[in-house]
Amino acid sequence: MPGILRSILAVVGGYVTMAIVVMLFTAVVKTLSPSWFASEGAPVAPYLAVNICYSFIAAFAGGYVVAWIAARFPLQHAVALGGLVLVMSIVSAMQYGNRQPRWYQALLAMLMPLAAILGGWLLAWRS
Repeated sequence: MPGILRSILAVVGGYVTMAIVVMLFTAVVKTLSPSWFASEGAPVAPYLAVNICYSFIAAFAGGYVVAWIAARFPLQHAVALGGLVLVMSIVSAMQYGNRQPRWYQALLAMLMPLAAILGGWLLAWRS
């Protein structure tokens, strides 16, 4: 497979991994704590805290997967995924506006790219 195509597929694969992990965790949390999702207003604080934790796990897994798929230059690919995650965090913050606390949006924008890079670093370090 040509290098650039593999790189693109690696980043897409890492992002899809993140999305799947977040969807699975969200489904579990909705089942275990449905009251956190009942209101139309801003999300409740316990949900935000749990969401930050499982989003970190998802981003870490995405970074690991992108590095695994890319094979060559795993850390650089994890950084590329981290950049994509940062851009998507900014888009999300703009889209949600005041419906989510700014501290939460800022924390996601800072921690999730870092988690993706750490996931890629772990695979690179183990190799």
